Amino acid sequence: MNKIFITTIIFTLPWSLQAQNTNPYKGSSFQEVLGVITNPSPVLKSQKEIEEFAAYQKGELPYYPVNALTVFSTNPALTKDAQRTVSEKFDYYDYLPKKLHANGVCLVGQWKIDKASSYSGYFKKGSRGLFIGRASVTMGNVLQGSKRGFGFAGKLFPTTNETEIVKTASFFAVDVLLGTKTDRFLETSMTNQPETGFSLSALGLGLRIASALKKADEDPSFRPVTPISRLGEAGIVKTPHWIKVSAVSNLIKNNEKDFRNELMKASRDNQGLTFDIAVSDRTSDRTSSDWEKIGQIKISKAFISYGCDRQLHFAHPRLKD
Repeated sequence: MNKIFITTIIFTLPWSLQAQNTNPYKGSSFQEVLGVITNPSPVLKSQKEIEEFAAYQKGELPYYPVNALTVFSTNPALTKDAQRTVSEKFDYYDYLPKKLHANGVCLVGQWKIDKASSYSGYFKKGSRGLFIGRASVTMGNVLQGSKRGFGFAGKLFPTTNETEIVKTASFFAVDVLLGTKTDRFLETSMTNQPETGFSLSALGLGLRIASALKKADEDPSFRPVTPISRLGEAGIVKTPHWIKVSAVSNLIKNNEKDFRNELMKASRDNQGLTFDIAVSDRTSDRTSSDWEKIGQIKISKAFISYGCDRQLHFAHPRLKD
């Protein structure tokens, strides 16, 4: 089974149907983006948007299926949409149905680097920034007992001022693309070059997606973290090749079946969540000892919202950007 076919299935691009605007990206404030994804009265422009938003209004846990029909049945064309997603840097859109990582939980807090390293930008010791992330599953399985691929997307604001407009940097990490039967999101670790896993049933879908998306980026299985190492830098930057994100081991865990309920309850029980940030230039193996822990992501709030699932955007860096 060709790895690029399978990795392209999941570890690539969220697609949007309508752009935020046609102006160049000038950045956003943390307060602005948080306001969008927590807005209790978003502007809804279609019957579909109204129907989707109704579930959140009722306090229901929405579920978006991920299959060949949901991936390929909407416009614009997949390749065109994918190319735009890796070229536009907007932090949110009017409407952004995520075709692959459709079901998620937003995580809000701070990025903190407390260990010295040779890396630049916001990998430097002492770096502090506001943070908005989204935990998700790679395809449609959300329940414990099924094969779930856990994902973690992060948006870093290079400031601690909630109203300052800044250009953000995003990163992406997944544990195993085709999933495992790991019981809890808080028991896995995720990297920017994840393992593929195995699922014969996903091959056909992978071939179709790969043929469209590889035109947008030559290696969708790897997402560089260069945007983070460039923050605040005017000259030469040094970037770790791999990043790993994993929950700290001493969190109070629970047995909620849906990973979203797991994270919501764990956030309440622990009065927040903490994830370790580790980097490496030697390995992408999540179990290797060749990782250097340099900091943490401190989450103060977790929530499920229409804006989180249907508007928030994480710009994907190209391999050669």
